[in-house]
Amino acid sequence: MTRATLPAALAVAVLLALAPPHAAAQLTRPLSEQELESMRWRSIGPANMGGRVTDVEGLPTPSKTFFVATATGGIWKTTNNGITFRPVFQFERVASMGDVAIAPSDSMIVWAGTGEEDSRNSISPGGGIYKSTDGGLTWTLMGLEATQVIGRIVIHPTDPDIVYVAALGHIWGPNSERGLYRTKDGGQTWELVKFISDRAGFVDIAMRPDDPNTIFASSWERVRGPYFLNSGGPGSALWKSTDGGDTWTEVTGGGFPEAMKGRIGLAISLSDPDVMYALVEAEEEEDGSGGSGLYRSEDGGETWEKVNDANTRPFYYSQVRVDPLDPDRVYWSSTPVQFSNDGGRTAGTTTNDIHVDHHAMWIDPVDPERIIVGNDGGVAISWDRGGNWEYLNAMAIGQFYHVSYNMDVPYRVCGGLQDNGTWCGPSRVRQGEITNYHWATINGGDGFYSAQDPVESNVVFAESQGGNIARIDMATGARTGLRKPSWQEAWRPLQDSIVMLQDEEGNPVSDEAAARIAELQARASADSAALELRYNWSTPFFLSPHDRFTLYVGASRVLKSTNRGEDLVPISPDLTTQDEERIRVSTQTTGGITPDVTGAETHSTIVALAESPLRQGLLFAGTDDGNVWMSPDDGGEWIDLTGRFPGVPPKTWVSRIEPSHFDPDRFYVTFDGHRDDDFTPYVFVTDDGGASFRTIASDLPTGGPDFVHVIREDPFNEHLLFVGTDVGAYVSTDGGGHWQRFMTGLPTVPVHDLEIHPRDRELIAATHGRSIWIVDIQPLEELTDAVADEPVVLFEPKEPIFFGQEPRGGESYGHQFFQRPTPGQGMQIGYRVAEGVGPATDGGPAVQPARGGDAETPRGGGARAGRGGGGAGPGGFAARNRATLTITDAEGTVVRTLTGSARPGIHTFTWNLRGEAPPRPELSPSERRDSAQVAARVEVVVDSLVAEGWDETELRNLTGFFTGGPRPGFFGGGRGGGQAGRDPEAFVERPGERMGGGGRGGFNFGRIRQLASLIRPGASVGSLFRRGGGGGQAPLVDPGTYTFTLKVGEHEVSRTVEVRVPEALATDDSGFEDDEAAWERWLERLLEGG
Repeated sequence: MTRATLPAALAVAVLLALAPPHAAAQLTRPLSEQELESMRWRSIGPANMGGRVTDVEGLPTPSKTFFVATATGGIWKTTNNGITFRPVFQFERVASMGDVAIAPSDSMIVWAGTGEEDSRNSISPGGGIYKSTDGGLTWTLMGLEATQVIGRIVIHPTDPDIVYVAALGHIWGPNSERGLYRTKDGGQTWELVKFISDRAGFVDIAMRPDDPNTIFASSWERVRGPYFLNSGGPGSALWKSTDGGDTWTEVTGGGFPEAMKGRIGLAISLSDPDVMYALVEAEEEEDGSGGSGLYRSEDGGETWEKVNDANTRPFYYSQVRVDPLDPDRVYWSSTPVQFSNDGGRTAGTTTNDIHVDHHAMWIDPVDPERIIVGNDGGVAISWDRGGNWEYLNAMAIGQFYHVSYNMDVPYRVCGGLQDNGTWCGPSRVRQGEITNYHWATINGGDGFYSAQDPVESNVVFAESQGGNIARIDMATGARTGLRKPSWQEAWRPLQDSIVMLQDEEGNPVSDEAAARIAELQARASADSAALELRYNWSTPFFLSPHDRFTLYVGASRVLKSTNRGEDLVPISPDLTTQDEERIRVSTQTTGGITPDVTGAETHSTIVALAESPLRQGLLFAGTDDGNVWMSPDDGGEWIDLTGRFPGVPPKTWVSRIEPSHFDPDRFYVTFDGHRDDDFTPYVFVTDDGGASFRTIASDLPTGGPDFVHVIREDPFNEHLLFVGTDVGAYVSTDGGGHWQRFMTGLPTVPVHDLEIHPRDRELIAATHGRSIWIVDIQPLEELTDAVADEPVVLFEPKEPIFFGQEPRGGESYGHQFFQRPTPGQGMQIGYRVAEGVGPATDGGPAVQPARGGDAETPRGGGARAGRGGGGAGPGGFAARNRATLTITDAEGTVVRTLTGSARPGIHTFTWNLRGEAPPRPELSPSERRDSAQVAARVEVVVDSLVAEGWDETELRNLTGFFTGGPRPGFFGGGRGGGQAGRDPEAFVERPGERMGGGGRGGFNFGRIRQLASLIRPGASVGSLFRRGGGGGQAPLVDPGTYTFTLKVGEHEVSRTVEVRVPEALATDDSGFEDDEAAWERWLERLLEGG
């Protein structure tokens, strides 16, 4: 994409101009339903990299349906083997999924167990079990909310009311609501048929296909804390029932591991139920036998043989499957999936060349060539038993941790994701829709924070886990890894000095030398201790808002560089509790039976870092063990604020510190206690520079996982606050006195980060499960009590957004793609209609025009109406129920008139800065003659075709192409037509088919060609409806003062606006052709095979 990049001096001037001149008044009443509904979020992807998938379940061939359960992005369904997907579980109060099960006897009954069982450090909790009786389209909560994590659901093969649930229990602490549950009445009641302890739940179940009363289940003792994972314990075991779950016996002996066990995955062969496999995490016996690996039984679990040692990261994988036709063909999850053709004794890897870290696999029981896997990068399908894979990257389920923006036009967003590096893409595109083509990866590993130079837009900073930061030139791809401060650089010269004072045997050459050696050794020890820095898995860093060359990084100490990350030096002491036991466990022994010291648990680190935008060098830092610090002088002095937050338990993770844009003595602090099994939302503010803090959590929900990841203060309205929790976003218009869910269009998803673009005045959400979303918040910034009392309000228009767009893609790709609409370009003018002023309905939003015109835009960047506010086709909406925006110049001449919705709520016009299009030239005498002949011929042809049985309504609709009358809908109408993948809320089951004719279903090009050949045989199609050519491009307005007048019913309001015509628009003749002329040109090319 071609972006407009500001010169350095101009960029600084723009940033200064964006600073709020004064504090805004507040809105003390709650936002109305209509106002919240108007503030609609829009998805911008990306879908390229997918996201973590926890389960895949399908229907056997010949069905093409399967479900995808994601770690934090709900459930998705496809009915065409993954060409298109639709989200079917996205607005419940939980996003984390553990397992999906389809009733074998009734495929319309689908169960969803919430709460991911793959217990990594960024896991989110669930909230019970859900049931669908319509194939997954709607869901009912059926209980088990306190179980928090469900690892497996198994349904009786002939009685769908009998269901078994492996409930693993709380992730971060003990609880009694865990174990193996059973229902015999379809979920109306549940019985706990096997309980182990408040630390051990169940994670897997396998039922013999020939005897549903014989069931195996594995219990797993595991717990996480802020600084450790402990997988394994006395509660981990394999259990068997032969009476449908009434009684249970532990499986012991016969070769099954006797030592301490951890997670166990299970599978029973469909073709030979005596063959079963267990993927076991276990300690080795004293003689070296046993231990972790793949175990096989050939007698229904009586005796076992360890057939393979491979069992990578059991807490994270532990899935095993058997080919339904071949009991010796076995698959088990690992970084790539392992497979074996001889019962596990020898193994290879499949899933090569797709993403790694596999958590889900489904094998078609009828056609085992068809295999679907789920991993940290989404879903892939194989049609030849794993020999080749197709990656299905049309679902935007990316798990972003953080997001950044730059000052390009349009601005670019970058963000880091779980196991998918750092990706960058545009906030909007000029024409068309955002697709995977617009996104690119710039850094690998697990991605977290990023930062973008506000002047040199090609300079981007990105990191992988553990504070490994790189500076990247987006223009050339050149990257520079930033060097962490290390004691090793100073240690070598000290050691050299010591050697010079020793003889060949290493003894001091003199008493003076011995004293000097002792001094040097003490100095080396002190230096190494001072620079033994610890970096969190997600290390915070940022560019100073006062100096774009200054970079701050949070380790266990705050680091600073004044030359873009070079020469980082500590400017603080260790700001953590320096808890030696926590540090030792997190860096040396975490994992449990299978050590998993990857850096994910590294503790006693800085996790929140910020600088005041008002006062340079006023720094704030928060740690993962509960400390909060402030430095008033760029690190010269650090003031400990820990313990000033009433009600927050000690050592609670500091999730964010947000300095105010209005008062240097005000800043906000949020704490996140979920790693200690505390889901309370902790939100505080100080107005006295940290001397005291008061809670502003007020009415944030406390009954679910609404622990807070982030808070942001709006840079234009000090009373407007936003928070992101583990299940969504909230807004307060009164400084935290009252909160409301702010999620129109946004699915239930963890919101890990929020940023507010200061020029475009949009809120950007980095979601951990549904990629990146954006919402326009300018009207909220201006909404006060006084404004809310007005019947009609015209908000301050935004600066016009115009930009070039480079060619990208263009090949035909069918319907297997990701695509989302964006607002495009133009000047956006927001307005508000109070309740009782306009009509309750005015026909709904319009659909997309042929090319970029101007119109009323439904909020959230969805469709745009056609010229003059009309929809597809001739009539548009009834003017009597529409709002009208009249634009006049300084002389009072009407330049443009736009129409929009008059319904209660907040709406937006988009103006392309052009006046009305010039009238079409009159037809010449010969053109008038030809037009009359065509009109007469049309009537004869239509009458004849109707007599032959053609549909008269369809024919009358199509004759508008040749007579200048009404035409059928141009792009199809939302749910009635259009391509799948563009908007999941307007899902189309069979987008490759279009029924002909008119209205909202799209039009039939074949019918048009047939009519054309009958009306004038041998003539070109286009010549039949050319009526003198287009009227030319609408004129660009001159810069100057314009009056915008909004009228809704009897209410009228005006404001004077200084309009600047962007240079990008003044020199660009593309994209603003008169709609009617563009429409005809496009149709002519299409019908003539162009």
